[in-house]
Amino acid sequence: MMGVYARLIFILGSFLGMVLKPAKAQYQGYVYGEVVLKNKQTYTGPIKWSGGQRLWSDVLSVAKSTNKNVFKYLDGSQIKRLSNEEGGREIDWKFMSLWEDRYPRRKKEILCRFGDIDFIHVTGSDKAQIYFKNGSKVRAVPYKDEAAELGKSIVVYVGGDSKTIKWDEISRVNFRNTPKNSRLGRWAPLYGTVHTSNGPITGFIQWNRYKYLNAHKLSGKTPDNAPVSYAFAHIARIERQGDQSLVQLRSGESMLLGASDDVSSANKGIIVMHPLYGRVLVEWKAFRSLTLQAQPSTGLDYDSYPEPSRLYATVHTTDSRTYKGTCMFDLDEEWNVEMLDGNKDGLFYQIPFYYISSIAPYRQRYSKVRLRNNSTLLLGWANDVSDKNWGVIIWLPNKKYQYIPWNQVKEISFR
Repeated sequence: MMGVYARLIFILGSFLGMVLKPAKAQYQGYVYGEVVLKNKQTYTGPIKWSGGQRLWSDVLSVAKSTNKNVFKYLDGSQIKRLSNEEGGREIDWKFMSLWEDRYPRRKKEILCRFGDIDFIHVTGSDKAQIYFKNGSKVRAVPYKDEAAELGKSIVVYVGGDSKTIKWDEISRVNFRNTPKNSRLGRWAPLYGTVHTSNGPITGFIQWNRYKYLNAHKLSGKTPDNAPVSYAFAHIARIERQGDQSLVQLRSGESMLLGASDDVSSANKGIIVMHPLYGRVLVEWKAFRSLTLQAQPSTGLDYDSYPEPSRLYATVHTTDSRTYKGTCMFDLDEEWNVEMLDGNKDGLFYQIPFYYISSIAPYRQRYSKVRLRNNSTLLLGWANDVSDKNWGVIIWLPNKKYQYIPWNQVKEISFR
């Protein structure tokens, strides 16, 4: 019987057609824009972001600057409960109960694709304002281990040459649809199907997290300890075999490779990305094989990413009440281009809310996430889908609102 993930990807496969046309020579999936410096000088061309992102489907992972205004919708006991759950210090509600360092201290992450962003305005040494396509903005700072995504140099390709630009030189980066006449063939991204313990997933590939172009090389050692490396352009398939990998070249030759983090359990994970379902990180333990194939030629350009809209939800509670209205999910996500986090069995999902139909808490650490194609994922452990969720605020008619703690949520459906 097909597992939950296999059913999901089967339906996704039908949705995508899975019959891929050869990529056009003038591919429009690369991040492209105008970098405006503080001295008013401008560079326009394809962009490689500081975290290595090159494609519109690549994810920018940052943290929102602290916004304590959200806590005005909660009463004192609700704030105290959240603070205590997050390991905050005991709050003395007789004195300064709303003192700044008494609030819950969880750092709020924002995840979105570069295709969702209108422009980025640099506001500090590692700070920025991110403007979505609808004009809304988020104040951003680095998030945990993703510090390389703000405050570092970016690269712009102008006239066939690369120009490295320091962060403190930048005023703003305006993203634009990639021109059809851009010569980007030498940067062809990896695209293929990753077979996992829970079924196949198709999309753009980041092997070992950092290798994402046909020109990048897979390295390892043969059984007789000879070091070898092959450009991904020459590789047809990679199959895990224990702590080694069987690599099949397009020439038909196959070899068993090991003793490298590219082809063993030291692998940092295989990332699969696609505009329709976001990003999935596949850990080595869940990886079975990768089949490389031609990338699609349409539907992946900058204009294919819609303008964000506010999340609108219907919340059914455990005491049989129903609330409808625009919402803030987990006291954080407000827009349908933001992404839900969740994982299970070595697969870590980040899914845009506009692709999610409903979420229903399941036991303590999980939620059943139904997608708009009627497939269902059982995801857990992350804040968004576990009892660590901070709950939902629904804005009702007549400027009223309702805060619903996560343990009172039976199901949330999104319009």
